[in-house]
Amino acid sequence: MELRQEHAPSIPAEHAGPGLSQIGAIVYDDGLFADVLIARCAAGLVAAGYRLGGVVQSNAHRPGRRRCDMYVKDLFGGDEIKISLDRGNEARGCRLDPDAFARIDAWVERAVLERVDLLIINKFGKEEAHGRGLRPVVAEALIAEIPLVIGVSTRNLCDFLTFVGDSAARLRPDIGAITAWCQNAIERGARHRCPRRSLSVEA
Repeated sequence: MELRQEHAPSIPAEHAGPGLSQIGAIVYDDGLFADVLIARCAAGLVAAGYRLGGVVQSNAHRPGRRRCDMYVKDLFGGDEIKISLDRGNEARGCRLDPDAFARIDAWVERAVLERVDLLIINKFGKEEAHGRGLRPVVAEALIAEIPLVIGVSTRNLCDFLTFVGDSAARLRPDIGAITAWCQNAIERGARHRCPRRSLSVEA
């Protein structure tokens, strides 16, 4: 089944399409949809033999609970941890486990140091919008010229564009379009970093 989200907000037209950008932004309204989409794209790229770093998120629903349990997986090392705290159905406010994010930061930093083919970050969230979270390691990846795919919610889009400037390409929210952009970005990055290395890309 092809995942597709209608009415996704637009990044300015001059940044649309695969282009030559190092950053692919998947802008979304529905976070659960985006988590599934990004995780499926990552799984396909791993199956094709690419070395990925970063994190993808899965969400497990439990009977009697209004909100799901949230897990993230390290694409480079394979570990998975729960990032949501169980504060009950009536709890309000943030329920993310702050201790989990120290591990996520270390995962992403390791992937950057290992110079993976592609870095995937499931979301540029509220923490990143305020200059915290994974923002520093995302900056490191860009400096290292590692291609990056990142999910961005509509409410954080302005902060994201302030962070990356005019360097982001909007990716259509379907698996085929995102996968094609990732393969092309990986090939461009491989040629730039190591001219003798070539990666075959499926048509």
